[in-house]
Amino acid sequence: MCPNVVKKNNMKIIHIALGKANPNRMNGVNKVVHQLANTQVGLGYDVTLWGIANNLDHNYPERKFKTVLFQQQKSKQVCPTLKAAIKSLPAETSVHIHGAFILEFYHISRLLLKANIPYTFTPHGSFVEAAMQKNKWVKKVYFELLEKKLIKDANAIQLLGINEFTHLDNLMTTHNKQLIPNGIDLTKIPTLPRSTEKEMVFGFCGRLDTYHKGLDLMLKGFQLFLNTGGQGRLELIGDGKDKPNLMGLAKKLGIDHKVVFHGALFGLPKFQTLRTFDVFLHTSRMEGFPMAILEAAALSIPCLTSDATNINSYIKDYQAGFPIATNTPSTIASAMLDALFHYRENELPTKGVQARNMVEECFDWTTIAKQLIEVYRAA
Repeated sequence: MCPNVVKKNNMKIIHIALGKANPNRMNGVNKVVHQLANTQVGLGYDVTLWGIANNLDHNYPERKFKTVLFQQQKSKQVCPTLKAAIKSLPAETSVHIHGAFILEFYHISRLLLKANIPYTFTPHGSFVEAAMQKNKWVKKVYFELLEKKLIKDANAIQLLGINEFTHLDNLMTTHNKQLIPNGIDLTKIPTLPRSTEKEMVFGFCGRLDTYHKGLDLMLKGFQLFLNTGGQGRLELIGDGKDKPNLMGLAKKLGIDHKVVFHGALFGLPKFQTLRTFDVFLHTSRMEGFPMAILEAAALSIPCLTSDATNINSYIKDYQAGFPIATNTPSTIASAMLDALFHYRENELPTKGVQARNMVEECFDWTTIAKQLIEVYRAA
């Protein structure tokens, strides 16, 4: 149980990530690291981001935490400046590494071990079963040779969802697992009026990655929904390399007149568009813990989610949406028809209120940041 008050102390916290933790990017890890670091600063801690980037321009929104950028090397080795920075870290430092199967992070973990600096490791969903199946043999060899050592020597490994938490046991034996989800800063969620649309709107927000996000399943499920008498439209916020293929798939399925691709949106325009959704869809094949679901729920939008999102148990407990156990076009279509029934009965607002309650009670960033600080302290 996390205490209500976290005392300030001399511990220095360093988050290490690829990139610059820019929240205005489609990569969810950027948003998570940015918000976690900001929240920990708000709790009175000395927090710095070490970003390994392909350029050293400080081109990101204003933030509360310090940012130091290191040049990414083509060889995936650690640049001399970063090596020197690790050697100069004071003893009261705790490092948090974000991301898996990143060669630089393996080398950094060895340097931290040599310097006797404890580190926490968050793979951000990379160890779920579906993710491990992608490039299976390459990942298997890499995991056995390198990632196992990084995990074994970590003070703790933070796993965001129950699927990854349990599947890691199939990969290795470890006793340093911590199940701690992502959170959300509710002060950053604007208060917006409900949509007055006369047609039901299903929506998605995230990177347009067909396999990862299950967007092919979503489009095919939406086609079945329409073909079985469902009425409404599907809107997608986001961008990515798969956008042209997804637009082509919508046309091939004969649903392009009912599907809207908004492109990438950030800040208030994103929230304003989200608020026009009656039900938020997230039918991923693999996830850590999607921030987009928390943002939608915080806007009082009920959510239709696959089991891979790791939030289904919360959705069930709070009756905050339409969780599906098996992720197929037919189950998605069935859940959408169920949502349409609730829409026509004007019952979605009640589920939306429950979604907001779920976020407030389970996913507040301050509570989660405190839990992670206790993990750091344990070292």
